[in-house]
Amino acid sequence: MRIAILCVAIFTIASCTTSSRLSNQNLSYLYYKGSSIMHPEYQVFHVSDSVSRLYCSINTDEFLYSKDGDNKTFTAAYSITYKLLSSFESKEVMDSASATFTYDKSKGRKRVINSIGFNAESPNSYLLEVITIDLKRKQSAKMFVNIDKGSKYTKQYFKVDSKIRKQTNFNPVVHGKDVLEIKPVMNDVSSMFVKYYDIDFPISLPPFSMQESKKTKYRPDSIFELLVNEDGILESTMDRKGIYHFQIDTITREGLTFFHYYNDFPNLTTANQMIGPLRYITTKQEFTEMMTTDDKKRAVDDFWINITGNPDRGRKVVKKFYARVQDANRYFTSYLEGWKSDRGMIYIIYGAPDVVYKNSFSENWIYGEEGNLVSLNFAFVHVLNPLTDKDFKLDRSPIYKNSWYLAVDAWRQGIVY
Repeated sequence: MRIAILCVAIFTIASCTTSSRLSNQNLSYLYYKGSSIMHPEYQVFHVSDSVSRLYCSINTDEFLYSKDGDNKTFTAAYSITYKLLSSFESKEVMDSASATFTYDKSKGRKRVINSIGFNAESPNSYLLEVITIDLKRKQSAKMFVNIDKGSKYTKQYFKVDSKIRKQTNFNPVVHGKDVLEIKPVMNDVSSMFVKYYDIDFPISLPPFSMQESKKTKYRPDSIFELLVNEDGILESTMDRKGIYHFQIDTITREGLTFFHYYNDFPNLTTANQMIGPLRYITTKQEFTEMMTTDDKKRAVDDFWINITGNPDRGRKVVKKFYARVQDANRYFTSYLEGWKSDRGMIYIIYGAPDVVYKNSFSENWIYGEEGNLVSLNFAFVHVLNPLTDKDFKLDRSPIYKNSWYLAVDAWRQGIVY
């Protein structure tokens, strides 16, 4: 759904190449919440084999408003610019454009949504670099969106809207009360099959552990069929916790996936939710006692007071720790909650990396100065997963053992590492 705007101007950007390959640039700002006041959300849907559309959703509280000239109302002005590349390794810009918008604060919306069309031929994959600028605050936010036009069964060939919120859906993580309207691009689709998985994934092993991770067998707990209505739309609620994988053709692996963890995700609102991430810094006995006690809230409070020495100091450390957990959920959630993932684990214990390099197959994180022998380097390899494109596996090594225990000991002394 496109929300009305007061002004739109689109122009083509002349540059045909970027100054340097993205794979050679430090992209650490992607995982640093304070890098920008704005935090736009993006979604791409394919209109046809040659045309796609980028949707952008922005929290209106993040704009700077002012009165312009004789205008009696407060307005915001912002632009959305994209560059279409073949990959992180490419310097050639295949398509680019920019759109300028204004928003009237008196409209009272929580979020404003706009969209821009762009050219992308199938069957190919691309990378979309998107920069959103608050023109009055002179602040920008840059993000990257993977474009998959490999086949008509991939997730971006389905337009997804929230029926209750009456707007485009931007998040594969759903809440139980929401109703999603799924519209396939293909007109001849009469139904879709849904594979439901009720799996509680374990948390990541420490970075030095060479123990072989237990292989997850993706066997659906149930399979059911949903019909497309006369408007070409399939309606679905996902009230049970778990994974929902929508497919037109079950022979293929591609499809559209949604995840239901709990209704307040990515935030932590219960003691049960707060205990899980503590496994990274607790002993096995401590964790077992917290999980089995009747008063879990008191168990969590007692743990933090015991390691920090007093409630005031404890509150500060707790705030930092769980802020990282929630940010890990925002940045790294894939088929499992972000805090359980390899990237989430490293982020929670060590904090945001100082340097991040990304390419089509991996991410490299550096803590400390690049090239310094005492700096920590973590390599994450992208894993092909039919449920998500955000599955990354840490290249584990015994060399991380000392740094890991140093970081954990710091947390256990009430020191934010």
